[in-house]
Parts: sequence; structure tokens; C-alpha cells
Amino acid sequence: YTISVIHCDQEFRRMMDVVADELDVEMNYTNTDDHQPEAERNNCTIKERIRATVNRLPFKKMPKVMIRKLAALCVKQLNLFPAKGGVSPYLSPYTIMSGKAVDYEKELKVPFGQSVQVPKENQPTNTPEPRTLDAICLGPTSNKQGGYDLMAVRTGKLITRARVTEVPMTDLLIRAVEEM
Repeated sequence: YTISVIHCDQEFRRMMDVVADELDVEMNYTNTDDHQPEAERNNCTIKERIRATVNRLPFKKMPKVMIRKLAALCVKQLNLFPAKGGVSPYLSPYTIMSGKAVDYEKELKVPFGQSVQVPKENQPTNTPEPRTLDAICLGPTSNKQGGYDLMAVRTGKLITRARVTEVPMTDLLIRAVEEM
């Protein structure tokens, strides 16, 4: 694909002028205080996806790491399916740009916010310590090996694991997440 024109808001002029010079494309900036309608519609769609997911979850409050990962996941998932009126009725934007087929089982297997158990890292197995951690699934990793981005419930830190085991959400886990 050859990009010949980029439509964007005035606020991006300084950044996009560099791109225009490097790529030899025509820049079409909106008038001051106007917005590019397609971009604004896309932003509304992303916000709706985030709102729908948040309202499906049992949490009254969520830590920032979960909110950031949710926003990124919503954008990513919009690109996994062919866009109505898009460049191709059969290929997703992800497939067109990456040249790779979408592995829907990997991308959609464990939902965002699902309670999971994951193995601890580098722990000896002959101790009485627990061998797994409670975590909340934040979506699939973007690496080639696969796996999941997770939030460890005990620490609130972002971790990754190759495998997870889905478990029921408990009131204790919900409270732990809300207290973060």
C-alpha cells in the first residue's frame, strides 16, 4: 500500500510535518478547533469497548496497570477483525499490516479480568510454599512465544506467563484488586 494523504488534527502538525517530509505524503490538517471525524468516531468506539468491559467486571475500582492494559487490548482487538467498509472485506487490519494470520484461539481464549492461577518463577518444588500465584488476566502477550500479560494480585505488578489456569473469581480477590 502507498500512503499519499494523511488527514489529522492541527495539534499533530509539528510531529507530522517530519513524517510528511520523510515519506513524501500530502498532509491535510483540519482547521483549528476542528477534528478529523473518522478519528473521533474511532475514539468513541474504543471508549465504548472499554466501558462495556469495565461494566462486565466485578470490580468497583481498578488499578492503573489494568486500565492501561484494557485500553491497549481494546485497540488491538479492533484490529483483529476486518473493518466494515475497510480496505478488505476478508482481511483484518492486523493481517494486512503484519502479513500474519490472526490466531483467534490465542487472542480470545482467556478474557480480560479473568481470575487465574499461574506458576511462580524459579521456585524450588520441594518446599511447603505455594507453587502458584493468584493473578488477573490482562490479555495475551504480543511476543512470538505466546502467553499472557497478568497482574499479580499480591503485588499489583505486571507479570507474564506462558500458561494460566482459569479459576473462579472470589470476593477476596475482588477486594484485593479494589484496594490497589
